[in-house]
Amino acid sequence: ELKGSLAAEHGVGMARTEFMADQLGPELIEVIREVKAVFDPKNLMNPGKIIPDGRYAFDSHLRWGAGYEIKTPFEPVLEFVSKDHSFIGNLEQCNGCGGCRKAGPTMCPTFVATGEDLMVTRGRANIIRAVLDGRTGDGDPLQSEELDAALSNCLSCKACRTECPSNVDLALLKAELLHAKYRKHGTPFGIRFMSRVDRLGALASIAPGLANAGMQWGVARRMMESILGVAADRPLPPYAAQRFDHWFATQQGKTGARGTVILWDDCFVRHNEPNIGQAAVRVLEAAGYTVELAKGRACCGRPAFSMGRLDVARGMGEANAAVLGKGDTPVLFLEPSCYSMFSEDYRELGIEGADGLSQRAMLFEQFIDTLLKHDPAAIAFKDAKRHTAIHAHCHTKAIADPGAQARLAKAIPGNDAKLLNTGCCGMAGAFGAMKSKYELSLAVAQPLVDQLKALPADAKVVASGTSCRHQIEHLTDRKPLHIAELLADALA
Repeated sequence: ELKGSLAAEHGVGMARTEFMADQLGPELIEVIREVKAVFDPKNLMNPGKIIPDGRYAFDSHLRWGAGYEIKTPFEPVLEFVSKDHSFIGNLEQCNGCGGCRKAGPTMCPTFVATGEDLMVTRGRANIIRAVLDGRTGDGDPLQSEELDAALSNCLSCKACRTECPSNVDLALLKAELLHAKYRKHGTPFGIRFMSRVDRLGALASIAPGLANAGMQWGVARRMMESILGVAADRPLPPYAAQRFDHWFATQQGKTGARGTVILWDDCFVRHNEPNIGQAAVRVLEAAGYTVELAKGRACCGRPAFSMGRLDVARGMGEANAAVLGKGDTPVLFLEPSCYSMFSEDYRELGIEGADGLSQRAMLFEQFIDTLLKHDPAAIAFKDAKRHTAIHAHCHTKAIADPGAQARLAKAIPGNDAKLLNTGCCGMAGAFGAMKSKYELSLAVAQPLVDQLKALPADAKVVASGTSCRHQIEHLTDRKPLHIAELLADALA
């Protein structure tokens, strides 16, 4: 209408061909036709798509006709807060541009390892649409083999949430579809078992020595592999002799002049790595804070959420919202995947008070980094001449600032810190523990392993995620630290 330019970055194509004669005029169109005839005398290459011959128009040959709508064989339960509050709205954000076909370092981890289009956000979105449209068969779409292939290899790393040009959140789509499947067809025993690491930790902590011996017993591991699908070759994280919350209850906590913070002792800090929680308490108290725990808290719900047990995750979230109340005390997280539940996924579950909790939630390193920005002398560190290499968690990259850890490491006098250009560790909670995904998990981890092996022998490795540390310990001779441990070790 305005005689403006019809095409720019993406060329002319089918949608604009009919306007080219008016745009260019008959003489120039004829010259273009003659040039095409020289190079394509039989008119085999995109006939009618650039030089008009009447077959294409702006409103013809559309993929979907007027009134097209994808039907879902279930009632979605997530809010899809940033995508029109719609499961389909999120799904159809994928425009097929292929920005997800990256060589790394993050999106999509399984594509980087395999090169298969099914493994990227676009491939998975296409499969989901095809299944829901009935283009893959007449059976129950939730039982589709194609859908299982697309979803079971998604690590829920959240990279697509920020790296996809359209911000398609495959982790939410996966959780919703798995939840719908389990509601209709029942939840497999293995999923019920692996999604409740809180119960496993509480039970094992009654007799940690016995639990650890059992996890190393060949017969028990073979039974776990055959019944639960847990790979016998995958070492499992040992349980600590004393739970972190029990240790904390025996301490005479310091009253800090800067105020009070609530330290979220996640399931693995509580039962497997209390040393990380203890280090965090030391650093926070050295910074002048009174440290409290969330008494009576439930698991954050991350394992249940990622495995599609959204009803279980909602129950945990509601319990935690009740425990933490409506105050303004900061809640600090040592595990990024727990933090992402509070900062994002409780809102997706529609939990009352989730908005307030998301505002109070902070990663431990974010909190300390912010403190030192405002008061560089808030914590006194001793000289520590060493090299530190930092592997950032996928959820930190997606929703926080991974550079905070590097800045904190550099705040230690004499410490040379580097944020590694690494992608996903490949463990992703229970994913890397499963026999069916074990080899893929190792393939995803290989670029990380290569970078770690190239580091100087005396370099300290920092990894904020428990899955990351687990994978690194299994595949290298490094003993990774949490950033809280690095800081605590350097306190003056």
